[in-house]
Amino acid sequence: MKHLTFVAVLGLSACALAAGIHTEAQAECKLASIEQTWIDAAIRGDRATLDQLLDDSFVETMPNGARRTKADVLVAPTLPPGSAQTLGELKVRVFGNVAMVSGVNHYTPAAGMKATSYAFTDLYVRRGDAWLVTSSTTTRGDSA
Repeated sequence: MKHLTFVAVLGLSACALAAGIHTEAQAECKLASIEQTWIDAAIRGDRATLDQLLDDSFVETMPNGARRTKADVLVAPTLPPGSAQTLGELKVRVFGNVAMVSGVNHYTPAAGMKATSYAFTDLYVRRGDAWLVTSSTTTRGDSA
């Protein structure tokens, strides 16, 4: 009987571990998707989507050291027509209800112009079923 109980506990532990890995992988995919949604919304000037993605406590530190709140982002001018952003080198780390996404944003101000690379680190918090961005820090990298 003890042997059967041990095997049952071992099996349940393996299932719980597998479920945790699956859940973490789902969170990583979701967060990478949110990053893309975020830059798409910035390009389109989609303030409703930005409002949903950014936590009310959101603070962004820009490459020049300036800081913006969620309210600042929501009233900021849209990006110039023809501009583009491409994400690369995404690395997602999940720590329970907190996650960090880092990567490089290659920003092109207009068609035919040279892109500039910006390294970023974004901090997320899970509130219920939603992941919200609470902080973003960006530094200027070399031109792409």
